[in-house]
Amino acid sequence: MFYLNTFVNWIKAPLIVVLFFISFHSFSQRSDNNKFIDEKTQILAKKSPDLERLSRVVVFAQHENWDSVLVNTQQLVQKVKDPKILDFIHYYRAEAFHKKGILKYALKEFSLVRNDFEFKTMVRFNRGGIFLLQENYNEALDLFKSIDTNDKKGVNMIRIDALLHNIGICYLHLQSYVKSENYLLRAIQKIEKRKDYVSLIHSYIALSTLYYEQYQDDKAITYFEKAYILSRKYGSKELKLNTALNMAVVEENRKRFDIALEYRKEYEIWKDSLNDQNKIYEVAQIEKRLAVEQKQQRVELLETENKLKQSRLTSYLIVAILLASILVFGIYFYRQNVLRSRVILHQKQELDLLNATKDQLFSIVSHDLRSSVHALGVSNNQLKDKVEKQEYSSLENQLEESSVIATNTYNMLDNLLNWALLQTNGGYFKQEMHRLSMLIDQVAYNFKGVLNQKDIQFENTIPKSVKVFVDAESLKIVLRNFMDNSIKFSNPGSKITVNLEKEEEGSVCFNWEDTGRGMSEETRIKLLSDSPQLTKKDHEKEIGSGLGMNLCKSMLAKNGGKLDIWSRKEEGTTMSVTLKK
Repeated sequence: MFYLNTFVNWIKAPLIVVLFFISFHSFSQRSDNNKFIDEKTQILAKKSPDLERLSRVVVFAQHENWDSVLVNTQQLVQKVKDPKILDFIHYYRAEAFHKKGILKYALKEFSLVRNDFEFKTMVRFNRGGIFLLQENYNEALDLFKSIDTNDKKGVNMIRIDALLHNIGICYLHLQSYVKSENYLLRAIQKIEKRKDYVSLIHSYIALSTLYYEQYQDDKAITYFEKAYILSRKYGSKELKLNTALNMAVVEENRKRFDIALEYRKEYEIWKDSLNDQNKIYEVAQIEKRLAVEQKQQRVELLETENKLKQSRLTSYLIVAILLASILVFGIYFYRQNVLRSRVILHQKQELDLLNATKDQLFSIVSHDLRSSVHALGVSNNQLKDKVEKQEYSSLENQLEESSVIATNTYNMLDNLLNWALLQTNGGYFKQEMHRLSMLIDQVAYNFKGVLNQKDIQFENTIPKSVKVFVDAESLKIVLRNFMDNSIKFSNPGSKITVNLEKEEEGSVCFNWEDTGRGMSEETRIKLLSDSPQLTKKDHEKEIGSGLGMNLCKSMLAKNGGKLDIWSRKEEGTTMSVTLKK
């Protein structure tokens, strides 16, 4: 039993690496299973330009450049706020720490990944592998057992044979040999189907160790022999060294020392080869370090040159900004001067136009007012003569003529007053809902005597339900001017009609029609133009300056309304008014 005990105790030393091989191998060498999380990460990175660095993290991980992974993920952790994307970042950081052997920080990063992470199966599997490396077998077993093997999507992200192998290793160290054997045999079956001979070698050695722990030497030797045969063809130098040493111990236990000696010689050959390889690796590391130092010196030199270039560029940039600022401010002040000049020119033109209107107003009003006063004086003299001559039969006509002259003069002065108030915003103005028919009737009532005297019929057909949103007094001024003009330019026995043209959701349109003498097309166009200049009436015998129509347009515009005119000489005139309701 000395050889057996020696064999078992001696064989446990090389198996410390072997027992963890599959879990460590599946994490340290990125397998095809990592393509799922890499593809998903690339999709997320393409959704936003700010996640371009995350795309680079995937590339660095695929090339196992773990330092670059850590640098880039650290910058992402400080910028990214989306918890879903942070799960991927913490995963790659954990993978990088694990690869670099910094297991404490790897576990810390894995703990920051949320439980609803879609790749949580990979997180649990890799955390279990870390606990296994730390010889924390109960924690590792709990994590491995928490993986649902019926979840096809989750299981596809890991190697199920590696999961079974790792569970078997946990039970082996916890001395639950029956359970360990069950899981290791299941793992071997799946590995054999995958034809992953390197992993199969380690599973054979793990199972043979299990049997030796239970003193089942025949079973143990069988699996050691299988491991040795496979390692000759598929194993690494380290595997060939370990399996040769194991077989040497097996043959020594069998008392077959000549065969054991051959295995010992083979072991020494692989040991020397591995030592040479390690020395070569050490030399390569030294050369690599020297190359890195040289490169670092070159980088420092380039950084110094770049700083000098950057300082020059900064100086040029400051000068360019100053020149650009001077140019921009110069253009700005020039444009402001041009704009002010245009405003002043426009104001001058408006002022010239208003002055021309004022001069025209004074000219027309003074002429018409002098004419009306002169006519009134002549009429009064004629009236005086007829009284002195006792020609009483013609007094009525003479009085009527004097009354008309006085009325027209009053209306002209009233329009002049309202126009002045409008220009200076001195009048009271308040828009409210009013019945249109009632306002028209009120104006018509004031002209009832004149209408009867001239035998003119007036008809208002506006429905009483129609309402408009206006200032009542300003609209009455418009209606009085309409009535005054219609009476003034209509023949005795004619008719004035007010009717509803149309009523829409937000407006009302009505027509003011008379059958009087009408006006020319030229006069109609001038009355509707936007020019503030006044228009002399076509009928020179009638007192009027054209101020009333300008006043009507201004009052309607202030109420949000519109005015249109249709007229022909000797056919009458139609005033079409649109108001808000």
